[in-house]
Amino acid sequence: MNSDSSREFGNATHGQDNSSGSAFTALTVIQSVFLALMMIVAAVANSFVCRFILAHRSLRTITNSFIFNLAATDFLLSVLCMPFALVSAIMGIWVFGKVMCVLTGFVLSVLCIASILTLVLVAVDRYLAICRPLKYCAIVTHKKCVIMLVYIWLQAIICAILPLVGWGRGYKFVEEECICRPEFGKPSVDNGYTVFLFIACFVGPFSIISFTYISILCAARKQFRRVHHVHLTVAANKDVRQSTSQLNAYEGADNGNDTMVIAQTPENTFIADEITSATNTSRVRRFFGPKAVPKRRRQKARGVKMLWIIVLVFLICWSPYFVFIFYSSINQRNFSKSVKGPTMLLTFLNSALNPFLYGFLNGTFRSRLREFIAQKFLFCKFKDNEEARVHHIT
Repeated sequence: MNSDSSREFGNATHGQDNSSGSAFTALTVIQSVFLALMMIVAAVANSFVCRFILAHRSLRTITNSFIFNLAATDFLLSVLCMPFALVSAIMGIWVFGKVMCVLTGFVLSVLCIASILTLVLVAVDRYLAICRPLKYCAIVTHKKCVIMLVYIWLQAIICAILPLVGWGRGYKFVEEECICRPEFGKPSVDNGYTVFLFIACFVGPFSIISFTYISILCAARKQFRRVHHVHLTVAANKDVRQSTSQLNAYEGADNGNDTMVIAQTPENTFIADEITSATNTSRVRRFFGPKAVPKRRRQKARGVKMLWIIVLVFLICWSPYFVFIFYSSINQRNFSKSVKGPTMLLTFLNSALNPFLYGFLNGTFRSRLREFIAQKFLFCKFKDNEEARVHHIT
């Protein structure tokens, strides 16, 4: 398709009141610069996460397979969709033709939905690891992991392909958002596709994420209170991993409670490793004895803060976009570019923040990153410390 027909298509989809988009306004410059920075950060950071997981065997866990899927999805979003949005933000119109508009809109929908559903899967995985630790290894298996990942992509593809098969109004270029996406409307116009997408891709996922992380916070708070009031004793052997003794925790003799015995076995050691990997918390080398209580308190505070940050980031990045779409579709009201543009940028910002929230804040990822930088750029061999285990007493 030549440039003239592309411009005609762009002008037709924008509406009669669209400008040519040749003048660079302050909003256009800010939007373009911000979009370019997010595209670079998302591409580089997510590619690093994928590279580390594939390169290091210690990172190839079930939990990290979900992180890898999230990073791969966000990386594809940054290289397949953001460049088209950047050009459209600069030009003010869609210059790639109708076929590319439909194709990029479809790919954008698939990747965004897959990214959101993967965040839900990570939240559920963490919930099972913390709140159901004894059943975690039986519930979350490699086979079920593959099934869940396949389901995510199938649901994303089905939701994105519905406008192309008659449910909805197809894909169009939206100048205020600088992207091609499904055309939304009243339920009587698009047969309820907008309501379905709003519930299936935002309300449902956000409800699950909120429930799982709030449950984790409640379980962590209950667990910390229990640990804080229990005195743990260990055998004289300083090396806990090589010790064959059991850990005895005694309540005060005056309160009349029974003695609680916690044994360190290969099974609960493995579970502890999986839980630590799932929660992305820092690992401490010694957690037994009264001296470790302040350290556990600080660690709990960091973990609680991170969980709140994860929930708030998802809410801030996705709720404005979905709420504006739902409100404008139901009430047939069109918002200006200064309002709708930032909502689109926030959705792209989520792809740039995910590798830091779910990848680089993990202690293992940080150690591998330091090792990579030392070997590749400082030309020295980085000696990594042995990973310590964090046991969650339930």
